[in-house]
Amino acid sequence: MSYNPEIPKNRYDNYGDREWTRLEKDGHGELLYHVHFDILKRYIRQNDKVLEIGAGSGRYTKDIVKMCKELTVGDISTHQIEFNKSKMKELSLFEKIKDFYVLDMLDMGIFEDSSFDCIVCIGGVINYLLDKEKDGINEMLRVLKPEGILIVGAMSFIGASLYYLDGIKYEKDQFGIEATKWVFNTGIQDEEHYPVPSKHYVHMMRSSEMDALFSDFPITVKEKSSAGLFSQAGDSALENARQDKEFWKLIIEKEIAFTKMQGTLDCGMNLIYVLEKNN
Repeated sequence: MSYNPEIPKNRYDNYGDREWTRLEKDGHGELLYHVHFDILKRYIRQNDKVLEIGAGSGRYTKDIVKMCKELTVGDISTHQIEFNKSKMKELSLFEKIKDFYVLDMLDMGIFEDSSFDCIVCIGGVINYLLDKEKDGINEMLRVLKPEGILIVGAMSFIGASLYYLDGIKYEKDQFGIEATKWVFNTGIQDEEHYPVPSKHYVHMMRSSEMDALFSDFPITVKEKSSAGLFSQAGDSALENARQDKEFWKLIIEKEIAFTKMQGTLDCGMNLIYVLEKNN
């Protein structure tokens, strides 16, 4: 299946405020937020010009704008960009953002080469590119300065399979065992092999696939992390843990620490790679 920008555009144009609330409404979202936030604050520098791609509703926009000198915000969804603007106004951060753009990350011709010190592309934007993953990386590296930092997040296939196993079994009953074998072998939900009603057509990735993808580019991998590791405990266990503030604080600290350990990379809900563009 080829990349079709209308699929993510339509999905997030009709997503309402869920992209804002999903990282705070439950323990699962909160864990994802804290791991990503930890990485952002360690790699974004106060004099950086930053481009946030796939910014969505602005859950991370509100943080990134406080970390850097200049922030440009982009998303493929008109609705998400307008929602992002409204949130930044509500938080008195709107005037601190240089520009907002509705754009497809495969076509960022509005930006000159080497325009940004840091590019943030988290939340699984890359998963929607399917056969255009390399084109997406190439375009981001084009607008990134030499020695600039690229932070890329992807939906983890193995972690998601563990978390959503009941859902995979349900879909097996709908589409058959061959479709299930297809998604386990490739990580790809596509219209031909895995026609989910939501039309959520993506390539959920393994760390080995991320490694292979980035090996073709002039970059140095600075850090790899999972996110949502404790999500595998289940929603009920997480909500029980959240009721004890002292315990939950410890869980967040250990989530951040454990997601950096060898052997946990594919076990969380997200994969995060921090890359430096070679000079």
